[in-house]
Amino acid sequence: MSLFPLPWLLLLLLGVNNAISAVEEYQTYIIHLDHSHKPETFLTHESWHRSILNSLLSSPADDNELLLYSYNHVMHGFSARLTSSQLFEIEKSPAHLVTYPESFGKLLTTYTPKFLGLKHNSGIWPAASYGEDVIVGILDTGIWPESESFKDEGMSPVPQRWKGTCENGTAFSPSACNRKLIGARSFSKGLQAGGIEISKEDDFNSARDYSGHVHNGAPWITTVGAGTLDRSFQATVTLENGISFEGTSYFPESIYITDSHLYYGKGNTSKAICNHTTLDRNEVAGKVVLCDYSTKINVLQQITEVKRVGAYAAIFLTGKSSSLFPNKYSIPGLLLPTASGTLLKEYVTKVRNPKVKEMKFVLTRLGGKPAPQVANFSSKGPNPISPGVLKPDILAPGVDVLAAFSPIISFIRVGKYNLTSDYALESGTSMAAPHVAGVGALLKAVHPEWSPAAIRSAMMTTAYAMDNTGTIMKSELTGLSGTPLEFGAGHINPNKAMDPGLIYDMGLQDYIEFVCGLGYTKEQMSVLIRRTQWSCNHKSINDLNYPSITAVLTSKTRYPVTMNFSRVVTNVGSDTAVYRVHLENIPTGMRISVKPRTLTFTRKYQNRSFVVSIELDRDFPRVIFGFLKWIDQDSHIVSSPMVAINF
Repeated sequence: MSLFPLPWLLLLLLGVNNAISAVEEYQTYIIHLDHSHKPETFLTHESWHRSILNSLLSSPADDNELLLYSYNHVMHGFSARLTSSQLFEIEKSPAHLVTYPESFGKLLTTYTPKFLGLKHNSGIWPAASYGEDVIVGILDTGIWPESESFKDEGMSPVPQRWKGTCENGTAFSPSACNRKLIGARSFSKGLQAGGIEISKEDDFNSARDYSGHVHNGAPWITTVGAGTLDRSFQATVTLENGISFEGTSYFPESIYITDSHLYYGKGNTSKAICNHTTLDRNEVAGKVVLCDYSTKINVLQQITEVKRVGAYAAIFLTGKSSSLFPNKYSIPGLLLPTASGTLLKEYVTKVRNPKVKEMKFVLTRLGGKPAPQVANFSSKGPNPISPGVLKPDILAPGVDVLAAFSPIISFIRVGKYNLTSDYALESGTSMAAPHVAGVGALLKAVHPEWSPAAIRSAMMTTAYAMDNTGTIMKSELTGLSGTPLEFGAGHINPNKAMDPGLIYDMGLQDYIEFVCGLGYTKEQMSVLIRRTQWSCNHKSINDLNYPSITAVLTSKTRYPVTMNFSRVVTNVGSDTAVYRVHLENIPTGMRISVKPRTLTFTRKYQNRSFVVSIELDRDFPRVIFGFLKWIDQDSHIVSSPMVAINF
């Protein structure tokens, strides 16, 4: 008898386990319904929703245990705690549109500080006390002072040297300023004097912003190009045959589309590319639409067309992931590369009743390659007025930057509703420039004695030109390797810039010599430098003490040709240092000599000069380049691009 209890005990445990596995878990879902299916017998949407839940098999006696919220304004539907079988019952109803599983959001700031290598416990951030007491000026369309970005919690008192003011104006009181936003002024008297009235409907006669941001052509002292991040925003689509694709999407709602018909205008080229006015509402409404790639129509025109005919969602085949701005995703949509389109089109054309098993949105991916790239909209050099000075100077994050936004204007229209936000993803060199200004402020805090030229030099000579695949940064526009005419000295590296080793400094006389060489009149010179007396030694533009070297050739240039460039560097590293020259990536047809090849410093702030000779033995494509690097015993790498351009 003593041998029998064990098997019976095992059977009993197995039975208990089976009973446990049969109990379904509850999960929270948001259910979107077509409100036109609501029976007239229900006076309210909520009563209809409760009736649906009460009709479910295994529904508890009290529907309050299931229903969380009933919605009938921005959307129609409800949120409830349901088992998978209860959800299946609801999804069989003709009133069901889509189901969104509950998701949790994590509070995040923008990603660019991490991408730039900034850390709270090491590097330039703590070394600069996060820029404490450094005043940064901004010229733009205005500000929204209530933004979280201007909260002054933890800020030190306003610096005593501050002489500015917080100006009173329309919807803007001086009390809006604080220890972070220390001043704000609006300059509109010139407009009004010219008879231009400031609109009361879509503007403020004050420092308060209305439009969120506008583009500008300000001649920044440090000229900044825009680069991409290694972050992307994605959506996935899974076909009924189980094949999945992932593409770019900025659709702002975390929706989950299931079991939807997939439409493709096979046999009709105009319908296949979703051309204007070609789709038929009777064929498309309520379905997921596939729009083929075409050079005749862009994605914005395609999404407008599929929205017009009532499509529920759309998949766009395109050659570029940046084909649609974030605020244009008015319906659920994703962009797929044309390479993925082969399998997708094969499925949709061969299957009699093609369907999408599921689509998921608001997915974030990090670690994308290659990154950074030069953004397709980023302005390229050379500077036509003075091509001998390399522009842009540097590259910084400028794509999909989370930026403060005016909350009174619509950022995006989804369905019938205009959505507003305190923050929005923005792209532009106007997003890249503030990153550089911020790094400049940190450098000024660490090195208060540095001139603007020294700060620019530190950022340029410590920048990197390689992406995360180990090759020269690419142009997003062409997909090919970029050049310094696109990325300048390279991508900004804040922590390295804090300790550059050497700097190329400049003072007022250097700039006067530069302006003299541009052929300005005495009157123009006087206005520009705010002096009535000055001297010009007519130095060559090649000798401007800039951290980059640019040889400008023309169609009249006779080869071979040699050009000399004089430079002076200042030691800001160790008291004693020895730097040796290294030449990298020198192209065929370009020969470089540097004299001397070694720079020896015996004290800090000591200057040393050198001359670079660039010899070109034959004509070349529009631009070729290499890098001059001074490297010392402490692993400082002081890098300068050397560029030859046919101008």
